[in-house]
Amino acid sequence: MAAEQKHWLRRYRSAVIVGLVAVLFIVASNWSFPYVLYGPGSAEPVHPRVETGHELEEKGALLFTTVSTYSKPNVFSILYAWINPRMDIVTEEKATGGTVNYAAYRNLLAYMRDSSENGALMAAYDSLGRQIQIEEQGVIVRAFLPDTQAREHGLQEGDIITSADGKETLTAESLTAVLQSKKAGETVKLAGTRGDKPFEAEVPLIAMASTGKPGVGFYQETVLKVTAPDPVKFDFADTGGPSAGLMMTLEIVAQLTGDDLSRGYRVAGTGTIAADGTVGQIGGIKYKLMAADREKADYFLVPYDEKNGASNWKEAEETVKELDLDLELVKVSTLDDALAFLRGLEPKA
Repeated sequence: MAAEQKHWLRRYRSAVIVGLVAVLFIVASNWSFPYVLYGPGSAEPVHPRVETGHELEEKGALLFTTVSTYSKPNVFSILYAWINPRMDIVTEEKATGGTVNYAAYRNLLAYMRDSSENGALMAAYDSLGRQIQIEEQGVIVRAFLPDTQAREHGLQEGDIITSADGKETLTAESLTAVLQSKKAGETVKLAGTRGDKPFEAEVPLIAMASTGKPGVGFYQETVLKVTAPDPVKFDFADTGGPSAGLMMTLEIVAQLTGDDLSRGYRVAGTGTIAADGTVGQIGGIKYKLMAADREKADYFLVPYDEKNGASNWKEAEETVKELDLDLELVKVSTLDDALAFLRGLEPKA
């Protein structure tokens, strides 16, 4: 009888242990942490994502590159990233630049993506010497200044302000004009859109350190709506940020001119684009290089800004050497640089 009881106790104990392990596994799987995991994203043809109404058969491909990000990971994802030499773990605060919350950060990234599409249109049509329609749509909150009280009173990064105290403010200049009639310490009622929803916030004004004049205390930028004479459409809703700007612009130029800029090669790249064609620095270039190498890219267009340290170029060189990536780096400071390089390529047999 005693032996039989011990047998049942052993079986019962084993079942309890298995049950506890299962519970711990479930808890660990569902317990998220305030980190963001970074790794190689995608390197895919930009051609299917840009429509201009003009047909173009590309023998190669212009590839836009992305960074894979995973927010609020569980313990298993963090452990995987920790042992993976091609991934990094960053605090959510550092990853988002200290934004109010992750939703605000997402709204800001969506604006940056839309802004890069507008920049691509303006740069491409300017390069071709063609006119394009531009309309002001509001003022976006890019980032807050240290002394602002706006955060505590409901304003967020990514908010687009369209009125102040009931007066329309579709440009940074018109918003400033409304604020000049007030004093530091007084409040202003701001309204506009937050993502796809309306918002209102009553915010105290501060004396701006740079001018001493009243202000909300954030870096602002006028939101533009750009309408091309051709039926141009973009399909980048699943991406965020401005770094596909250069590759979008090259694809628009290729389609509008009927010139296969790929020349039969797989040409990857990254970089923001300004209306005048200036290519700007981006973040996460090492992950984009890994993605491009995985997709067998022949060349990678790297933003090159010698005046501000050329950080992208230096990191790209180090990454290619360290990981022995099989692609050729190309310095690009402007749209003209990129076009000159591509048009100078001998077509691939």
